[in-house]
Amino acid sequence: MSVFYMNVTTVRDVVKARGTRFSTVTFTKKDGSYRTINGLFRPSSKIAGNAKGAVISKALKAKGYVPIYSLADKSWRCFHESHVVEIN
Repeated sequence: MSVFYMNVTTVRDVVKARGTRFSTVTFTKKDGSYRTINGLFRPSSKIAGNAKGAVISKALKAKGYVPIYSLADKSWRCFHESHVVEIN
């Protein structure tokens, strides 16, 4: 079965446009399985609670990962921008 990924530029644009609104992202994990996360890219609070968290967040973004706050898990998750199947 062939997987069709969204264009990386499109993913970046959608993430930026969603801002503090809820989003649902479906992507493939490293093992090839799918994961769907419903959450926020930028909640009204800070992404990183301290300086160490800010450094980690910046490093992940530099490697193409996008942080998202998962409402179900009540914690931060991330996905690689080139593995997104659907985002809305």
